[in-house]
Amino acid sequence: MRERPRFAEVIAVLSMATDLGLGLPLEHTVRTCLLSVEIGRRAGMSPPELADVYYLTLLRMLGCTADSAGQAGFLGDEVAFSRDTQHLDYGDQAAFGRWVMESFAIDRPAAERQAMLGRLFSYTPQTRAANLAGHCEVAQMLAARLGFTGAVPEGLACVFERWDGTGAPNGVAGADLPAGVRVMTLANEIEAHHRLGGPQAAVAMARQRSGRAFDPDLVEMFCADTDAILAVIGRPSARADLLLAEPAPHRVATEAELLEAARVMADFADMKSAFLAGHSTEVADLATRAAERMRLDAAGRLALTVGALAHDLGRVAVTAAIWDKPGPLNDSEWEKVRLHPYYSERLLARVPTLAGAARIAGSHHERGDGSGYHRGSGSAEQPAPGCLVAAADVYVAMRQARAFRPALDPDRAGTELRKLAVGGLLDTHAVNAVLAAAGNTGPAVRRKWPAGLTDREVDVLREAAKGGSIQQVAAGLHLAPKTVDFHLQNIYAKAQVTTRAGATLFAIQNGLLQP
Repeated sequence: MRERPRFAEVIAVLSMATDLGLGLPLEHTVRTCLLSVEIGRRAGMSPPELADVYYLTLLRMLGCTADSAGQAGFLGDEVAFSRDTQHLDYGDQAAFGRWVMESFAIDRPAAERQAMLGRLFSYTPQTRAANLAGHCEVAQMLAARLGFTGAVPEGLACVFERWDGTGAPNGVAGADLPAGVRVMTLANEIEAHHRLGGPQAAVAMARQRSGRAFDPDLVEMFCADTDAILAVIGRPSARADLLLAEPAPHRVATEAELLEAARVMADFADMKSAFLAGHSTEVADLATRAAERMRLDAAGRLALTVGALAHDLGRVAVTAAIWDKPGPLNDSEWEKVRLHPYYSERLLARVPTLAGAARIAGSHHERGDGSGYHRGSGSAEQPAPGCLVAAADVYVAMRQARAFRPALDPDRAGTELRKLAVGGLLDTHAVNAVLAAAGNTGPAVRRKWPAGLTDREVDVLREAAKGGSIQQVAAGLHLAPKTVDFHLQNIYAKAQVTTRAGATLFAIQNGLLQP
């Protein structure tokens, strides 16, 4: 990774991760940010104030994974609940209550739905306020690590406050609400209602909540020139528009800023479950140490570290009820789980300079025999850094407790990891490097080659597949030509081929050309 991304691009990755965590379409927050900047500009905000509202909006829901497990206990599926209630005014208790009775868990059997309603109604205002306080605190702490001070973290403390003072957790009201929060709150709801029902729905919502959730002056400004304001989210590329809308100066992320942002992604993802605390950081640390043993260059190690830190970012799209389930997952739950590496990859891939890190993150559950996910690719298609992260992820996961099993001790985890390498599921070199980096002193793994080939036969096959003569292969491997010919005859017999071309195709089909 030689080029550096714009700092705004990296923050946008986090914003889209929060969209996933709330069950919302990717770029909901990006479009909300465009609206915030336009409304703020019309409200007379200065360039520094617009920069604050720009980043405040992108980071608005950075605490959304805080207490996911607790929310899942009350809501059943906290991601689906957020998606299904995005149009509601939480301050309108009558309307919210009607939706609950008419729509909540309506697809569940009667007895199950009754139990779910009971848990939902036990979610008291006091519990909600405490939960939102935790959300705000986490968002502020993570934003501080990203280098934000002043209006951005201050605004993150007021994400759930309302103009009329009935919000949470502190009941801040009216002009005491930071200007950026007032703009952002309105823009967020405009985006959702415009997406769900068009301009008229957005205007109707804004007027209905004016003086309650929203600053009346901002509502009037929006309603007076609705089409022009909504035009900022009507163009084809929201990502390109987001970069254009960033108030100057346009920062390029330093390596240190990029790594810290990736660590924020790691902690944001790992807060999805108490069982995951620290997982992504441990995986990245172990994979990076292993990469040093395999002598990856500096650019390769940076891409690996970023990809490893962000490898589980897609977890936030899946309810904590699945991650914390103590028993086996059903088919539907497994399908959701299998998508999380895809989401991790797609989030990072939105930034062109993070393409390498994206591929690494997306491959951490692939297996050598093609049985992994999300691509189901074989060993020949997996990048070497991705193999390291995959091995580190398995080892670290085994060393941590999960809802369905206790943590394994280092010796047992090492034994199980070696079994996966011997079985061809994980790359042998990656497993050996990871175990060495972890300080595991057990024996190195010898790869089991297809058709019973030996290590030396594989060496000969690789050289022969390059098209060299027997003499050239012999010179390259420091062997006698007769010895090379002897190995080739054994290779032909084991692979059940009779020609050099057949042997080459056998090597390609079995992924033997990759060291």
